[in-house]
Amino acid sequence: MTTKKILSYAVWGGLFLVPFIAFIVPGNMFFPFISGKGFAFRILVEILFGLYALLAFMAPEYRPKCSWITRAVGVFALAILVADLLGANVFKSLWSNYERMEGFVLIAHLVLYYIVASSFFRTAKDWYQWFNVSLIASVMMSLYGVLQLAGKITINQGGARLDGTFGNSSYFAIYLVFHIFLALYMLAQTYNVSWKKWIYGAVVILEVWMLYFTATRGAILGLIGGLILSSVIIAWKEKENKILRKSAIGLLVGIVVFIGLFISMRNVDFVKKSPVMSRFASLDAKEIQTQGRYFVWPMAIKGVAERPLFGWGQENFNFVFNKNYDPRMYGQEQWFDRTHNVLLDWLIAGGIVGFLAYASMFVAMFYYIWKKGTGMLVTEKSLLTGMISAYVFHNMFVFDNLISYILFFSVLAYVHTRGTANKEMSGKFYTKTFSSDTLNYMIAPAIVIVVAVSIYFVNVPAISANTTLIKSMVAQQNGGVEENLALFKQTFDYNSFGNSEALEQLIQVTSQISSSQVPETLKKQFYDLAKLKIEEKIKATPNDARYVAFAEGFFNRFGQYDEAIKYGTRAIELSPKKQAMYFELGTSYIGKKDFAKAFEIFKQAYDFEPESPESKIIYAVGAIYSKNDVALKDILQKIDVKSFVTDDRILRAYLETGDIKTIISILTERVKINPSNQNKLSLASAYIQAGQKQKAVDIINDMIKADPNFKTEGEGYIKQIWNQ
Repeated sequence: MTTKKILSYAVWGGLFLVPFIAFIVPGNMFFPFISGKGFAFRILVEILFGLYALLAFMAPEYRPKCSWITRAVGVFALAILVADLLGANVFKSLWSNYERMEGFVLIAHLVLYYIVASSFFRTAKDWYQWFNVSLIASVMMSLYGVLQLAGKITINQGGARLDGTFGNSSYFAIYLVFHIFLALYMLAQTYNVSWKKWIYGAVVILEVWMLYFTATRGAILGLIGGLILSSVIIAWKEKENKILRKSAIGLLVGIVVFIGLFISMRNVDFVKKSPVMSRFASLDAKEIQTQGRYFVWPMAIKGVAERPLFGWGQENFNFVFNKNYDPRMYGQEQWFDRTHNVLLDWLIAGGIVGFLAYASMFVAMFYYIWKKGTGMLVTEKSLLTGMISAYVFHNMFVFDNLISYILFFSVLAYVHTRGTANKEMSGKFYTKTFSSDTLNYMIAPAIVIVVAVSIYFVNVPAISANTTLIKSMVAQQNGGVEENLALFKQTFDYNSFGNSEALEQLIQVTSQISSSQVPETLKKQFYDLAKLKIEEKIKATPNDARYVAFAEGFFNRFGQYDEAIKYGTRAIELSPKKQAMYFELGTSYIGKKDFAKAFEIFKQAYDFEPESPESKIIYAVGAIYSKNDVALKDILQKIDVKSFVTDDRILRAYLETGDIKTIISILTERVKINPSNQNKLSLASAYIQAGQKQKAVDIINDMIKADPNFKTEGEGYIKQIWNQ
């Protein structure tokens, strides 16, 4: 075989591996559903691009053709790079983190993938083979979902919504939407071949079934909307193929009838009791007002107004979220890093320039889909239009992930291929040939070096840090806690983009170790390392409220209240309306015994949103510590009695202020609500502190009567009581 053929087969094989990246879930990695796929894609693309580049130098016919799609992809990448370099956190914008594995590094790899796929696959037939392999992978993924549905495989995110190997039902859902349309697309190509028609039809049915059990409303509604759009276009424009036209009309009528029936039956019991259908039946304006998006989208719009031209850079929505936090979100996620709307996400990440560059890819793609001379039939154009429309609709309520990005850029590359198939390219770039000596001794070695350096610096330290971090978080059988400390240090030594997440885990582990049976010297080593790393992090990103708040909580945990207050004050400056920031700062002042200041801060948090149950409890805690009886009496009228009785913070406040009478009253009510041995023993302990030993003994005697197995333990408690 010639070198050219070997390279051609290698690139071919690599491109056909791409659809199977979705199955990668390494158990020894942090965020395995995301990071494993992300690193695999990056390494595969780097190798593929190196092989392709050598092939393109060797064979001019493989060199990229220019199209408006390619220009749009290039402009998008350039615009986002500029936005990232001008962003609020340049490092994170470029590299992202393990949880997302995005940033400009992903954009760059998607562009390289697009170049390879759009240049190497030169005919529709090439792409049909790739589509078929991707459909095979999707069928395998759907069968995995069937096993999840049957209870044979665990649903990774918990609950009843299928998530495949994505760890997220929304990610699985948009993956299925793409492949349902791909199956319909291939069905339209082969509708006159009986056995193929049945196979593609079966794939559609299987994957629609799986999509239903993801219970992802945006994807399902997107599919329905995409199918309606495709059907309308086919029914309107298809003049030659009457079978396809009638099929489109039939599908359109069927969808309309289905929607009508569902609306008319949305209040029927079997709909309300269905975990899937009930999600659609409950969808109304009132429910929307309780979702995070209802509050987050206005925050995002404010963020766009602040930086309209190039935005905040990728991965930086948290700055906007914290700065413009809406106190009515008290019951929602406290650290949003996405707007859950792809249009707003790109406006935040790239500003108007970045968003227009992103939109230009869609404009260019639709231009080529509907442009004359591409050789596409009306049905093909209609289904591609429906597919992308469904994708856009779905992304109006969530955000992209690696696999949906790959599928989108694959469709871009396919449309480019169809749009430039008959385009003859001229010029030195497309005709120049290189001698074998130049190829063998200059170009090939240079490509090998670039690929090797790229694979190492982009991936190896981050992968090593990732796998080491996982080990540092779990008990070590041989080295014990000392080994955990060494592993954390090793994780940071890799100096990867995962250091922020490693810091969060270190702080949690340090807090756990502080209350465990570990030598004090080792506890101090953990504390010193965590303190060093959190201070380094804040020095590097002083305006990131997340890590400033982490520092405050860390110092509070270890009784360093002055340090905690310093960071807590800064956290409130960065996020002036987030109640959680005030709760933590008030806790710092309670630690310093400055109860009046703590109450003042808790009242501020309460005043932001008086309907917040958490704010009411914290306000009451502040009133108890500061002995503000007027405020306490007022707030207690607004707190649910059960919440007041069962909240340990209320009990702790009375305990630390020495109000044993109220403690006894609260614990008495707790026993009525939950007569557990733990609650009864706590009540008995309170009576002992109040000097009422006989009442404590009576409680324990009642416990012995109710549970004879408790006799030995109970008599031991009684003996201790009388000996005190």
